[in-house]
Amino acid sequence: MKIAVIGAGKIGEAVARCIASSSIAESVMITKRNPSTLKLVDRKIRVISDNAEAAAKADVLIIAVKPGDAGHALAGVAEHTSGKTVISLMAAIKISRLQSVLPGSRIVRAMPNIAATIGESMTAYSMGEGFSAAEAKRATDVMSTFGECIEVKESLMDAITALSGSGPAYIAIIIDAMVSAGLKVGIPRDVAFRLVAKTLTGTANLLSSHPMHPAELRDAVTTPAGTTIAGIYELEKGSVRTSIMNAVDAATDAARKVAASFDSEPDP
Repeated sequence: MKIAVIGAGKIGEAVARCIASSSIAESVMITKRNPSTLKLVDRKIRVISDNAEAAAKADVLIIAVKPGDAGHALAGVAEHTSGKTVISLMAAIKISRLQSVLPGSRIVRAMPNIAATIGESMTAYSMGEGFSAAEAKRATDVMSTFGECIEVKESLMDAITALSGSGPAYIAIIIDAMVSAGLKVGIPRDVAFRLVAKTLTGTANLLSSHPMHPAELRDAVTTPAGTTIAGIYELEKGSVRTSIMNAVDAATDAARKVAASFDSEPDP
């Protein structure tokens, strides 16, 4: 299978590397306006500047450009996508809109996150119409190379973009705040970072491998008049829970505005 990735941004480069390191692809093409600025040490990957050339030679096409660049990118590949699977990683752009611009293609709308850089993305996806069982499997096999994937209703995709697509930025802020807290109470920065990072990954792995409500885990480490309840009391005073909920709500609204803006544009 030959795969083309249109757009060599952080996500595009990450998924190209993941696909190339797997056994599913014979070759991977990735496009960038100036190919010489992208150094990918993998014999399977070819960096080119022509989106149309990449689309023409590919069996599966991945669109990994920013929504604002969608018009130009889609116009460049449209005549080469009929009968092919196109996986869009663009935030907010609906399957119906992509189908109108890329007639005859089979569309997957997907939202990975930056953890694809290490093959640990959580990718939600929705499939358009016309997929055979074999074609659907091929699409999920591709997305599985950059982490776990889960099929969802397309109506959830804007909210998922806000939650797990943008989620690593929220988590990074929490980690940075906890490292700063460590500094405040006298822990060296490198030690604080290691403690916080492993605490976060360990907690996530625990919740994944031993399914329980997060409140159960909180209660398991919270004792009467103990240190944990003292910290939780201050967190609740600071409305951390409400702030995170508001952040996801605002990001969801932003995604919907992007979609509305693209829907109002004429076909490229």
